[in-house]
Amino acid sequence: MLHQFEPIQRIYRSRFRNWNAHAAVRTKPLPEFRSREIKLFFTPELVALVQHPLVQSRGDVAIRELLAYHLLGHLNFTDALESEVVAPVACMIGRDQFDLPFTSAMRTDARKIAVDEMYHALFTGGLVDDISSAAGVVPLQKLRPSFLLELDAIKLELGPDLAALATFFFAVVSETLITATLTQVPNDERVVSGVRTILRDHAEDEARHHLFFADALMMAWPALAPRLRTVIGPLLPRFITLFLCPDLLHAQLSLARLGLSKAEAEAIIEEVHSPGRISADIRKRARGVVAMMQRAGITEDAETDDAFRSYGLIG
Repeated sequence: MLHQFEPIQRIYRSRFRNWNAHAAVRTKPLPEFRSREIKLFFTPELVALVQHPLVQSRGDVAIRELLAYHLLGHLNFTDALESEVVAPVACMIGRDQFDLPFTSAMRTDARKIAVDEMYHALFTGGLVDDISSAAGVVPLQKLRPSFLLELDAIKLELGPDLAALATFFFAVVSETLITATLTQVPNDERVVSGVRTILRDHAEDEARHHLFFADALMMAWPALAPRLRTVIGPLLPRFITLFLCPDLLHAQLSLARLGLSKAEAEAIIEEVHSPGRISADIRKRARGVVAMMQRAGITEDAETDDAFRSYGLIG
């Protein structure tokens, strides 16, 4: 898998030396959510469905409920991502199961990330009933998030030899994208304080993970054999799009809970999540990670560059 690469021992700088003093799993009790504040459960400007006139016409109670369903969808997404993608990848790095030039310090830090991520999965998965009760809503059926379904299909296409490597790069994408959920909601005073605390604790851990996986990308990509770059490179814009694309099934189920008909829900979704709007939003939110990948030299391959352009991420 590898080809000649520069020694990286002098490059990697651990951000986990004070992990015992800063990681949520080491310093904070497992979150409990018993708030009865009459506030919102998410920042409304970050939820496109809430802006639609048909939703607005349902009144403040319906809007608050829809924001609660969005939060529950986020928690399910996070639980699935951490449990099925990031924590397993971090464990594999820690056990040196990728044929990639990671140092001993990186392997140790990856094990800490695995602990962090399973803690995040523990509290995000465990808060669904408490938050549903506080919001006065019945949780939706827990469905496998759409991003995991497509990732499963991609790995099946690639076969077992490349599936783990593809999962590693999907984890890189997910951990290096900075989402507004973790940067804006914790500072929004309109949102229930317990939600802000949960997301703030998560964000503090994820800031360290972001830097780790950015370093991991910069070290892994030059070490990949050219034949593997031609396989993985064109998948990266697909991974970015997959990660950032809204879950339309969750949106439809949430709207149905407000009493909207199937036709009304479909009309709302078609308007607020039109292909053009989705593409523009993804391109905006992906700028940072795309720039990082360009710095790593990923788009120097013509086929990979074409893939990024076809997904509308560059050009």
